Amino acid sequence: MVKNKKSIILLVLMVVLLVLISSRMSPQQVRRPNAPTVTDDPIPETMPPVETEAPAEATPEPTPYITEILPNVSRNDWNLKLVNNTYVLAYTFAPDVVAVRDDQYFDARAADKLEEMLSAAEAAGYTVCIRAAYRPFSTQAYLFNGRASQIQWGTTMTLLEAEAEARKIVAYPGTSEHQLGLCADIMDNKDTTMKAEEVENLPLLKWLREHCAQYGFVLRYPKDKQEITGWYEPWHFRYVGEDAAKYMTDKGICLEELIAMF
Repeated sequence: MVKNKKSIILLVLMVVLLVLISSRMSPQQVRRPNAPTVTDDPIPETMPPVETEAPAEATPEPTPYITEILPNVSRNDWNLKLVNNTYVLAYTFAPDVVAVRDDQYFDARAADKLEEMLSAAEAAGYTVCIRAAYRPFSTQAYLFNGRASQIQWGTTMTLLEAEAEARKIVAYPGTSEHQLGLCADIMDNKDTTMKAEEVENLPLLKWLREHCAQYGFVLRYPKDKQEITGWYEPWHFRYVGEDAAKYMTDKGICLEELIAMF
């Protein structure tokens, strides 16, 4: 009986203790786990700023392929063949050429256009002379090796050093456009100097620059493109076809830049 009384008293004390404990707890302390806290307090200044997504930049319009502008032109066209220190012709390359004026030869597919341009220049009152047109590989090699020998003669230079200097004056065999049969060095007579700075304002050359695109030609090595082409020759005109010539002239670009657009 005594044990039962003690048990009842102990149970009552435990209930009273639990009531006292629960009455001292705040409502926030008895909220459900993970319940969101609602507060009117401003965001503390020590909190990191909210990162906002940067507005997306406008996507630039893609550069159109040249074939969209000139649909009938391909970089593989015979008249757009690129020859320079990177694109080298094989020693076996031999185009079909025909005789033109001044004992020169030109690609048979463009010889008529060359004659049309030169005849138009004459009709405008200019005298015209083709100083150089097609050269076979052997002729280009002869010119280059001869210049290298001249440079080396009487010096302590090695042949390789002499050839490096010769490359600044004469195109290395395989890298000359004259081997294509699509270009011509045009002057007013056979005795005019071939120093670029002295003849760049020659009236004939000025007329050719202004009218050559009508016949499918461009000034291949203009002064402002020397860093790209490696040459400055105000007398060197290259056949590329009328569509390409007009586009290149209007945009002020050289053949390397045109080919890079494909």
